[in-house]
Amino acid sequence: MPSPWRLLDTGPQNAPYNMALEKVLLESSIVGKAPNTLHFLEFFPCVLLGYSQSVDHEVHEEYCKKNGIEINRRISGGGAIYMDKGTLGWEIAAKKNSPGIPGNLNDMYYKLCGAVIAALSKFGITAVYKPLNDIEINSRKISGSGGTELDDSFIFHGTLLVDFDTETMVKALKVPMKKRKDGHIMDSAQQNADRRTISMKELLGHAPAMGKVRKFLAEAFAETLGIKFFEGGLDAEELKNLDEELPRFGSDEWVYGRER
Repeated sequence: MPSPWRLLDTGPQNAPYNMALEKVLLESSIVGKAPNTLHFLEFFPCVLLGYSQSVDHEVHEEYCKKNGIEINRRISGGGAIYMDKGTLGWEIAAKKNSPGIPGNLNDMYYKLCGAVIAALSKFGITAVYKPLNDIEINSRKISGSGGTELDDSFIFHGTLLVDFDTETMVKALKVPMKKRKDGHIMDSAQQNADRRTISMKELLGHAPAMGKVRKFLAEAFAETLGIKFFEGGLDAEELKNLDEELPRFGSDEWVYGRER
């Protein structure tokens, strides 16, 4: 029987906290000071850039500043995303050779996304895996994922749209699109976003409680990976490392440094 995994739930936090904690969890796995971990994270409204992206190219910065939307950067690649209280984040920080984790990257994506699909099925929602990293319902995205690896460990994270605010997302992100002659750029972008994404609220007619979503996700990951969880918090060393990382992840150098 594999060693139990830690189930970590840090509740709603600001973007620098959540991004710094990703790095801390990955490094804790590398040094072997922490068990494999499934972490549930929630955000106040924010935009999260991929590691190599530019704020200027991806974000309507003035809109975000006026509306209290944080801008931050992930340690992994990929595209910019909008997060708020209606989106649940989940991530796994673990050793690459852990029992239940496929060695092939494509197989790992398929299996871990499969756990999210199994959790959605507990709500009566039928979803499918769309390689490389999306989960869709009738070609509309309800979950995206990605990750990064370092040494013998990896972090794989994803989002689940429980009650998604596409209008704010369109205003916060520079959604790629061709300018229309009639000037209705925002209307067109909104329609495209609405067609591309779908939330649990839209499917069920109500937004399920986040606690229930977390419960079903944890059960699905346990079943998919053949593991058991114990509920645990950050240990003293992780808390210390988090305190040391927070100033960096809250700095302009971290947020804007890639384009400078």
